[in-house]
Amino acid sequence: MKDLNGATAAILFGVWATFALDVYSTLNSSPQTTELFAAARENTLMHWVIVGDAVAVSGGLAWTLASGEPWPLLATVLVAGGMHYAYRHAVARGTGQTPPAGNV
Repeated sequence: MKDLNGATAAILFGVWATFALDVYSTLNSSPQTTELFAAARENTLMHWVIVGDAVAVSGGLAWTLASGEPWPLLATVLVAGGMHYAYRHAVARGTGQTPPAGNV
């Protein structure tokens, strides 16, 4: 690991956390939408969450290896863990609920 000051480490962490969030916004419906349609489409919705997990963490791993700094991987793993939890929670809340009428 290179010598970084706190500001540089914080910027790297923030950039890679934002990257991970962008992955989820690109590949997935929102957790709210997942909750609304969990009963009818859980497998499809969670498939794309897992794809998002893999893309986000892979990007963080690649740039951790390229830079020799832990921040890209740490940021993406933390965001992926939080987002995966949010989507699992949405599925748990939506399972057994009737999807909005006319939208299945």
